[in-house]
Amino acid sequence: MLILAPGLTRADEFFPVRDENPLIRAFYLPLPSDSRLSDGQNLSATLAISNTLNVESRPQESLLVDGESDVLELTYENSLWQSWRYRFTLPIIHDSGGFLDSTIADWHRWFGFNPGNRPFYPKNEIVYSYSGRGNFDITRSQTGMGDISGEAGWYPVDDAHRTVSFWGGLEAPTGSVSKLDGDGAWDGAVWTHGALRWPKWQLAAELGVAQPFGDEIFAGYAYKTSVFARLAATRALGSLWSLRAQLDGQSGRVEDSDIRLLGPSLELTIGAVRRLGDRWRIEFGFTEDAAVNTAPDIAFFLGIRRQSSAK
Repeated sequence: MLILAPGLTRADEFFPVRDENPLIRAFYLPLPSDSRLSDGQNLSATLAISNTLNVESRPQESLLVDGESDVLELTYENSLWQSWRYRFTLPIIHDSGGFLDSTIADWHRWFGFNPGNRPFYPKNEIVYSYSGRGNFDITRSQTGMGDISGEAGWYPVDDAHRTVSFWGGLEAPTGSVSKLDGDGAWDGAVWTHGALRWPKWQLAAELGVAQPFGDEIFAGYAYKTSVFARLAATRALGSLWSLRAQLDGQSGRVEDSDIRLLGPSLELTIGAVRRLGDRWRIEFGFTEDAAVNTAPDIAFFLGIRRQSSAK
């Protein structure tokens, strides 16, 4: 008979991270689902610091993204009915020139990586500039609240060894279009989540569809359906530590755009989880653009979660 370690009876399958591309973060992309019906009340706070330098020019479009984005994701999740859960997410976003430019330059030099355009641009400055399917130009640091989302999930299958759930959510236009913190419209998404658990391993996958119901950033060109998918593998190292690799991808967000940063994206996240007792866990790691120039160059994240068992 398969017996799981006590810590693995809880869901612990995805990092609560998503593509923080400053140009498209305003469009609804739900955080991964990572809970069981027996988890009860969940609270989490995850800070992701992402750094991007991307320069592209096409016949009818041009783009310069040079800056750093700090996003604090606050979530609250709980049981709703016997087979249902709900979740609210509030992002707080700060854009600036940041402090990672020199570190990333050293990283490229030490490992012999191609530095791209970084040697030709000033360090620790912010420029989010785009013209083509809309226009914007941000050159000053800014802080704001992003679009708040509310979601509900139904669990037809949930036990210690496997979970299947179906989710739907809405994102409200609470963010600022001028700061690229919101798209100025309600957005919706539906997705399915599946997970398998063994004594040392956990595998999970998600597949979903997101639909903006408006677009005030790209003059309506981003009013299109997109598909997103996730895959994660977690290896337990005893009862306290685990390691995880996670792939996140989504289809292009802006219609008729040849800009790579506005097209399909693929990110790879590597990190670790440290449990603190039965209820708390700390998560940390980094994310790279697995498909180069489709997402932020690199992001570092640190999160803390509190889970309480359902009564």
